[in-house]
Amino acid sequence: MERNNLLLLFCLLMLLSCRKSAGPQAIKAPANLRYIQIADAREGKAVVTFAPTIETGGLLPVFEIEGVKDSAGNLLDASFLEYVSIGESIHSSVNISEGLTDENGTSIKAIPVVNSASNGVITIATGHKFTAGDYYFIIKVSTQHNGMEYATVFDKGFHLHVAPLLPATLVYSPKNQNLVYGNSSSKTTAPIMPNANPDVSFELATGADKLRIDNKTGSISIAPGYAYSKYDTLRPSIKVVSNISGEAVLFENKITTIITDKPEIMPVETIYFFYPTLKTTGSFPTGGEGFSVQVIQAGNGDDMWGEVDNSNGRALVAPNERPKENTTQTVLETQTHNSSNVTRPTTSWMVTTPQDLTPFQYGYQLSFNYYYMPAFQTYMSDGRTPTDLEVYISTDYAGGSIQDAEGNWLNGTWTRVNDDIVCQRSEGVNSSSVSTGAPWGPQFTGTPYPGDQKGADPDHKKRPALGTFYGKWVKCTYNISTNQLSPTFTVAFKVASYFEGELRNNTAAPGRGGIYFLSDFNYRAVEP
Repeated sequence: MERNNLLLLFCLLMLLSCRKSAGPQAIKAPANLRYIQIADAREGKAVVTFAPTIETGGLLPVFEIEGVKDSAGNLLDASFLEYVSIGESIHSSVNISEGLTDENGTSIKAIPVVNSASNGVITIATGHKFTAGDYYFIIKVSTQHNGMEYATVFDKGFHLHVAPLLPATLVYSPKNQNLVYGNSSSKTTAPIMPNANPDVSFELATGADKLRIDNKTGSISIAPGYAYSKYDTLRPSIKVVSNISGEAVLFENKITTIITDKPEIMPVETIYFFYPTLKTTGSFPTGGEGFSVQVIQAGNGDDMWGEVDNSNGRALVAPNERPKENTTQTVLETQTHNSSNVTRPTTSWMVTTPQDLTPFQYGYQLSFNYYYMPAFQTYMSDGRTPTDLEVYISTDYAGGSIQDAEGNWLNGTWTRVNDDIVCQRSEGVNSSSVSTGAPWGPQFTGTPYPGDQKGADPDHKKRPALGTFYGKWVKCTYNISTNQLSPTFTVAFKVASYFEGELRNNTAAPGRGGIYFLSDFNYRAVEP
């Protein structure tokens, strides 16, 4: 206690000393704003700066973004700033249990504390509109002293260089394509690069002795001088080079060319063109690979779309479709109750990265897929579940908050699709009887009601014939119709609460919100 009081007294003396030394002769407008250059900013990808340095004469600065200019000096429209925010200092106070007085003898009950770690930190959200190029942020920095404001507007306060978004995948449709020897017009289709910057060139990394590639379109044909002798199956590696930055990405096993001396029908393929690892860190992240998080009401759980903690969520056996390169695949966990089984209302969104589905408009059967587990949910006194995992889609979401605390829609047009999702319940368990995934039970339509399906059913959603879903993995597929194809198709998951007050999972206040695990979200395209 004595040590804490001495520390508080030291903080107070330092505060008073700073106030005394900040005389008029020391005050000047903020100067020399400096940000560390961001080296890996990409089109559409989230960007977070380090806190800047600024000379203010010891006063606390306030940062505001007044606009953004491109490299030609043109002021960008306000829509660019919808994805941009700048951090502020957090003001709080530390209460003093034993009385102290200042130099005037006035009793001090609390000492103000300022956390400026996020002050001036610029955050640009996933899905932003900055294309490849250079941008300059107009930043106003102001301070106050004795009722006077001191401000400077930095016309090039922060320089953002955005590199082109390189292709994450290369899609030839169909994957297996027939090249007919002797037919000079025989060639493959041009590849699709979902969401990537299209200003690229194509090269063959292997197979150039038998094939050639159009460096502008990526279409492949038989090389001049090739001599056909028999049915020839080739799987060329393809290098895609950005014409903007010169960076190259190598793709393997993206197309199979089968050379024959007469046309033949080729087998079709299934393509997983967006399969993020969902990698994140900590229990309360703002997002991760392939998703962002929006918190409306925090509740009292120990995880909110964080990396899995509970052992039940770790038992999922990797699905067969999971890419081999996804070595950091992460199960996300959201807890709605605490270690004392107390549940308070909570609302949060996990928003997946928008996808351009328009390249798949020519006959592909499209779907998004995921695995989730509702675990430890128990019902309230009237038989209802306290929480559920709601699933929404939007074809016009352009970023920003989806809902406010009152449930009003803010950005995008959203449709709940739980009733249209095709599901299968896990029948696999490990030696501890924990759900592991495959094998999967029969298909049914509509995501299951959480819990064991027993008791009163005022929501008319329990399905006892399907068995319990208490701690069971569920395999889910939503088939995307052609009229839903858009450049900004977005899937969002919402952990929602349906009660007020507090549940304690006992006879006085029955019900427990439980835990939701989510893994292996992906998009699938089946060739026509």
